[in-house]
Order: sequence, then structure tokens, then C-alpha cells
Amino acid sequence: MPKRDLSRRTEFLPRLESLRGLAAVSVVGYHSYGLQSDTFVTGMAPVVLFFVLSGFVLARSLDRNPNPGRFFLNRLFRLLPAAAATIVLLTLLHWRFGFYVGFEGSFDALNVFLNALMIRNDINGVMWSMTVECVASPLILACFLAHKRFGPWPLISLCVILVALSFWGPYVHLLGGFTNLAPLYAFVVGVLVHFASRAERMMLIGCTALAAATLVMCGLRKQTAITILGETLASASLIYLIANNTKDSFFAVLDTFPVRFVGRISYSFYLLHPIGLSLAARASENWVFIFGLAVFLTIPMAWTSWFLIEHSFVKLGRSITTAVPASNYA
Repeated sequence: MPKRDLSRRTEFLPRLESLRGLAAVSVVGYHSYGLQSDTFVTGMAPVVLFFVLSGFVLARSLDRNPNPGRFFLNRLFRLLPAAAATIVLLTLLHWRFGFYVGFEGSFDALNVFLNALMIRNDINGVMWSMTVECVASPLILACFLAHKRFGPWPLISLCVILVALSFWGPYVHLLGGFTNLAPLYAFVVGVLVHFASRAERMMLIGCTALAAATLVMCGLRKQTAITILGETLASASLIYLIANNTKDSFFAVLDTFPVRFVGRISYSFYLLHPIGLSLAARASENWVFIFGLAVFLTIPMAWTSWFLIEHSFVKLGRSITTAVPASNYA
């Protein structure tokens, strides 16, 4: 593959980070509304977008260096420290004030340890998605390598199998707790979108509007295997459009400072927003006010976590893995 083409396919895309930030904020909106309303809306749609985005971004990373050891070390340094720190914080808050988020989980030493490792997620329920992210990491690597060798059909076949399994309850709840495996194929779709990212420019405004409308419509319905499939396809379309139109002014909102800032801290924001949400819910019964206050309270916590933990450990991980040679898949 020509170096110029490879560079374009592996470069960092700030607008996709911004998209992740907007999705993280929308999770707070879903949860704020759910606190005050008897609703089936759960906030699954933005999480599905996270999953597709992970498959896409990690495939780009693997195009730079597909060494498995480097890939898993980077995932470890990226996901574990901030997640473990959040569990430690919640444990200290529970020990000192009896504080907890969502349903009160067990704070015995073993369960705290398993939550910190993202094996369980009963202390911070939103971390079920991180459990799925961990399960999906080897799947993403395998899909990337399979596509490199055999093309898209093994991944398409796997998607068909996983979509079929998403209708089967024992598979969906295989990992127990809050974890939901129904959208696991979203990671595979993300890898496929990466390899499809060289296609020609599409009808930007119409396709973006259709994808966004589909994502919102599915997100506001009861989460079933069908709506999750719709969310996955809509998320893939949005990511494809943004990745292939990096300079188009139509997506200029993703370049603004507030959106870029939230995108940068979005992982810690997602992990910590249940704390901000719980505090905000004690101040009002209006879900719009709860939403605004929860975002306001979560942002400084998330920035602190990003600056002290995420940024530091990602930098450490890169320094360790820099010397790992890249395999030649050109």
C-alpha cells in the first residue's frame, strides 16, 4: 500500500473524538430523563456508537502497527487505570458517606477488585460497556487480521451470526450483571467501516441527516435486537461520513472548542457521570435541570481523571510500546 494512502487511513481524526464526546453527553441526557420518568429509554444508542467507533479507531491503530502485544498493552493502559480509579473513588465514597450510584453493589474486597478489572460492573453499572469492550478487544484484532488476509466476507459472515445471536437471551446475558452482548457485532461493523473508508464522497447532508435521525429514532424506542441493529448501521454511517469528509464545513461544529474538549475527556466523563447525575438528582426533580447540573458537575471530575490518570498512563503505555516493531502487512 502506498505510504500516502496508509497515512490517510491511520491518521488521528479529531472529529471522531468530538463525536464520542457528544455521545457521552447524550448518555447523561438519557439517564437524566430516566430518573424522573417511567420509560424504556436506556441510553443504549450512544453506547452502540461507542462500540462501532472503537472497532473503527482500533482498526486504524492496527493499520499503523498490527503487533498483538503492542495492541493489547495499549488497550490495557487506555482502559484500566481510569476505570480502576473510578471504582476506588466510589468505594471510598461508600465507605465514608454510604454513597453509591444506581443500585447498591457489593463493596467487599473481592468484588471491588473484580469491578476495578472490569470483570464485574455492579458498583458502577455503566461500566458494563467496558466489560464488553474488553471482550471485544481480541475480536477486533482477529477481525482486522482476517480482513487483511481474506477480505470482508469472513467479517460479514460473523456479523450475520452475531446479529442472529442477539435475538437469543442466554447469549445476550452470557456475562451476567448489566452486561449486554447484543451489540457485540458493532465492533466488527466498525472494522468493516475502516476498510471501506476509501470509497468516494457520498451525498453528505442527506445521508448524515438520515443516519442521525435513524440513530435517534432507534434510541428512543425500546431496546430490542432490531433497534440495536438500526443503531449500529446508523452509527457506522455517521462515522463513515465524518471520516471521509474531514475538512467539510458541514461538520464544523465538531471542531469547536467545547465539543473538542468534551471529546478529549469523554472516557472519564462516561465513567464518572453517574456520580454527577446522582448529586444533581438530589437538587431537583426537573430532568432538564438534572441533565445540565450533572454535566456541569462531571466535567471537572472528568478533566482531573483525564489529566492525572488517562493522559499519564496512555503516555506511559506509548513509551513502553514504541520499541515494538510493526509487522509488515503492506
